[in-house]
Amino acid sequence: MFAEHEAQIFAEAKEAYPEEAVWVITQAGCRWVANTASDPRKTFSVSDQDMLQAYREGLVAIVHSHPNGPDCPSEADMRGQIDSGVPWGIICTDGNACLPITWWGEGIEKEPLIGRGFRHGITDCYSLIRDYYLVEQGIKLPEFPRSWNWWNEGQDLYTDGFPRAGFRRFDPDKEPPQEGDMWFAQLRSKVPNHGGIYLGDETILHHTTANKAVDSSRLSKREPIHRWLPHITHWLRHEEME
Repeated sequence: MFAEHEAQIFAEAKEAYPEEAVWVITQAGCRWVANTASDPRKTFSVSDQDMLQAYREGLVAIVHSHPNGPDCPSEADMRGQIDSGVPWGIICTDGNACLPITWWGEGIEKEPLIGRGFRHGITDCYSLIRDYYLVEQGIKLPEFPRSWNWWNEGQDLYTDGFPRAGFRRFDPDKEPPQEGDMWFAQLRSKVPNHGGIYLGDETILHHTTANKAVDSSRLSKREPIHRWLPHITHWLRHEEME
């Protein structure tokens, strides 16, 4: 995506290191703009003047660098992408080399539901749930900006978010789970911090990780539900599937 601008972005990301750099891609081209953050080694911001000019030129994407990683969005990055309404890209650099640009946001092609690597905020357990409902059920769920390890930082995103997303909780002993129902699980956490989809026939679809925000070896998969039953805390059904 936007391959014609990659050489410029790679060179300028290394030049800006160890500070974060930011680019706006518009219908007029790609432009490196000033990072106006008070601590540009940890975050970035763009002046109102630069953003206004970018929108006037027809803003199509925003890219910024993560010196020394991680190769996934922060909660602030996710909020910024939603607010801008265009795809965002992250480029990780150590000042000598760069990883390929990681893209996310509306308009970015979805990876297959099964066999995708884990990347917080882009292809994590909630991303899989969200993509399943869009691809398989035609239901668009809201995005919830989140930081890595949010469940240990005082947030309860799954429990707080499901009513807004159009789900109701049900008792599986009174209403047998059906294909397309969602479940939450609690793993070494005070709040539910994992979720997946029930596919029927005692099978689930989900995406787990361990201690890494990015782990290409951790793949989304289908598997029997039995080993997860002791950890499941919630069963939920979307209002459009009643």
